Amino acid sequence: MDKVRLALVLVTIAITVGPILGVVLAYRDNLMGLVIPPESEQLVDNLENVFTNPGEPGNSIFPEPPGPEDIQYDPTSRTFTLATKIKNPLPFDATLNSMSGTLQCDAHNFALGEISLKDPVNMKTGETVTATITGQYTEAALTHLANEHAGEQSLAASLVDSTINVGGIIVQVSERINLGEIPVVT
Repeated sequence: MDKVRLALVLVTIAITVGPILGVVLAYRDNLMGLVIPPESEQLVDNLENVFTNPGEPGNSIFPEPPGPEDIQYDPTSRTFTLATKIKNPLPFDATLNSMSGTLQCDAHNFALGEISLKDPVNMKTGETVTATITGQYTEAALTHLANEHAGEQSLAASLVDSTINVGGIIVQVSERINLGEIPVVT
């Protein structure tokens, strides 16, 4: 009876440990591949390249700067809604689940307010779609616009300290994302 028990224990250990040992040996040169699939690593690399090198050819996520007709502003609440074109520069279809950050005046590095993506956007490879971004200017931003940009029609702005969620993968972007010229509202 003890021999049968010993045999069963050894078979159980072999059934449990054998496949695990086989996988570890198969991934011995890339143990991170056990936890993070190579496809996810490629996705993160592509996302980091798109958002940290937005000026490189093919990496522009904002292919066209918004025009005056693309922005709606409510002075009572200091909120704005901006319709902008977003291009999928990734080599696969993706969903832009969220995007948030601080809108900043490029000329003065002045924070104008927080912005975020209103609704998720589905994008096919290379496709350009319209996305709605909402935000709220701070009181200090309105003072800055009135004092530093009086009489101007637009100002160069960037998205800074942004967080972007594409397909469930969240990327913290430390680089500026150039939004081009945006209309000045007061």
